[in-house]
Amino acid sequence: MEAAKKLQLYFISLQHEDQPTKEEMLRKEISIMEDELKTKSELIKKHENRIEAWREELKEQLDRHTAELQRV
Repeated sequence: MEAAKKLQLYFISLQHEDQPTKEEMLRKEISIMEDELKTKSELIKKHENRIEAWREELKEQLDRHTAELQRV
């Protein structure tokens, strides 16, 4: 009976060794969040550039229409 208890405690201790510590889990979560933040920041920058290009295009169109209206 004593040997069975020791064996059970041994296996339980092995299970706990395989599980990551709270610090390791938090570090992994932080790393994932940082990667996600980087991805989203790049996406935001891409959209900002696209919006700026649209603004310039619309300004050019407005200037052309304004010039055309002034000629008439």
